[in-house]
Amino acid sequence: MILDKLLKTTDHASRIIAHPLYQIFPHRLVLKYFHEIKANYMSIYNSKLNIKKDLEMHGLLNPIILDNENKILDGVQRFFQLKKFKISGSLFYKSNNDNETIFLTKVGQKIHSMHQKNKLINDWNFLFEKDILKDTEKNIHILKEGVLN
Repeated sequence: MILDKLLKTTDHASRIIAHPLYQIFPHRLVLKYFHEIKANYMSIYNSKLNIKKDLEMHGLLNPIILDNENKILDGVQRFFQLKKFKISGSLFYKSNNDNETIFLTKVGQKIHSMHQKNKLINDWNFLFEKDILKDTEKNIHILKEGVLN
């Protein structure tokens, strides 16, 4: 795997940390090392994408999504590819319920699609487009988190 497109840093213990290119909700990001993560190998083969090729072409575009027990809810293929190539940790999104997981997953899919089409993603306007609006409305609290009144 060529990691040229992958944004990464090295921590004080020389461990490589992968950083998602798009961090739309920075207040939901948590740094986790891969040994803390619970992942199910069975869901590795459910993707239509060639994850290795996608990571080589684009890097890690979106954070992998975790629940409160550090179980991967979305992004297990990316997790195993990164782990295979000696990445030690990453910034993950924390999801508190199924609605948030669905929303964060759809946001990731939309960003991936927009990135592949070279569309600029510099604000939250895309969250209010027809195909994702219903999920945005259910999760408006995520947009409000971390904002001072």
